[in-house]
Amino acid sequence: MNNSHIGIIIEEVYKKNVKSWSFIILLLSPIILGVVVIAISAIIGSATASESIGKVAIVGANEQTVQTIESYNQDANELTYVADESQAEDALTNGEIDGYLAIDESDPSNIQATFFRDASGKNVSITPFQDALKAVQTTNRAADMGLTEEQAQSLVTSTVAIETTALNFEKGTSESSQDINALVRQGAAYITSFVVFMFVANYISIISQEIAVEKGSRIMEIILSSISATEHFMGKMIGIFLVLFTQVAFYALLVLGAYLYLVNVDLPADIQVFLGDETVNSLIMTSMPVILWSLLFAFLGIVTYSVLAAFLGSLVSNVQDVNKMVTPIMMLSLAGFYIGMFGMAFSNNAFVKISSHIPFFTPFVMPFRISAETVSTGELWIAVVISLIFSILCLWISAKFYKTNVLTYSDKGLFGTLKQSWRLQQSERTSGDAK
Repeated sequence: MNNSHIGIIIEEVYKKNVKSWSFIILLLSPIILGVVVIAISAIIGSATASESIGKVAIVGANEQTVQTIESYNQDANELTYVADESQAEDALTNGEIDGYLAIDESDPSNIQATFFRDASGKNVSITPFQDALKAVQTTNRAADMGLTEEQAQSLVTSTVAIETTALNFEKGTSESSQDINALVRQGAAYITSFVVFMFVANYISIISQEIAVEKGSRIMEIILSSISATEHFMGKMIGIFLVLFTQVAFYALLVLGAYLYLVNVDLPADIQVFLGDETVNSLIMTSMPVILWSLLFAFLGIVTYSVLAAFLGSLVSNVQDVNKMVTPIMMLSLAGFYIGMFGMAFSNNAFVKISSHIPFFTPFVMPFRISAETVSTGELWIAVVISLIFSILCLWISAKFYKTNVLTYSDKGLFGTLKQSWRLQQSERTSGDAK
């Protein structure tokens, strides 16, 4: 194998992809997406907050009910009080108020209320009014039964909280399902699965088109006259993987910067309350097994999908057919992602356990089993071995058939082209044996 030939191909593939606008957009797209999501969330949150409160008229409330409504409203809505519904309706029609609440307390133990608003106006939240009227009705019913307000309230608020604790007999540990560490591990698994899916989706397209473009231009015969098919294939694969590692390194630097920032600043009070006694460092250490194992499975999964994408890309006769040809492995990755989402809630399900050992699905499903601590170290190594063997097998088959694939031009679809490539492979082998 001529290393200089491979080096030239690697350099050409790497430079061509890294210097392209599509790679820059691909590199920045998660950041742009994050900024857009945060901006949209802020806008929606602000709009929801402003649209859910307004000027509301209260009709038919007695003094006790008025006081209760005001205590529950907490100055959120601007409240006015009118004598009858006709006056409130006129005010609503003239745009003086955003809605009015008509209350019927003829039966104190069964209060009736209707909220009216302009269909084209603000969608004022009625939750404070519901809570207030419920409190008044509860007090009235308690009085009818001879109970004090405190006794009635104790009955209403009486609940039994059941906390789920997972016992890990292998490690001899126990953990609440609501523990912050469990939530962080699950979050790390979800992010890992989503990132793998995005990488697979992007690089399947990149590597298949990288090969299909040259084949579609009918210059592959010329290329393979000066370099072996295996060298060409390996050069393409290594070049694309270097592009991928460049993107990963960029994100790693961003994550490192975010980590250094978080450990050196005081977190907002509400976030610190949520974290409790935990720190950013302790949470990262908790999720580290999920991250490290997931990275290993992600690498093997991306290798497998990329090799298969290169294999399918070498089968197309022109670049326009690439998307159609790689659809099967895109569907496999999508299925793996959804199985992973199912495994997030049911990590002990038999289907999830089996899927976590299928190489196509392992990088999507296994992170959730690791985060839930429902998989043993032995199972993890078995999954690694299976994924590694499968990746090597895919690489060997793809490299072996690469020459015949790129020299096969057919419009018979995936299986027809594979059949023709197989015949050409057998013919070359027979000719070689004859010599």
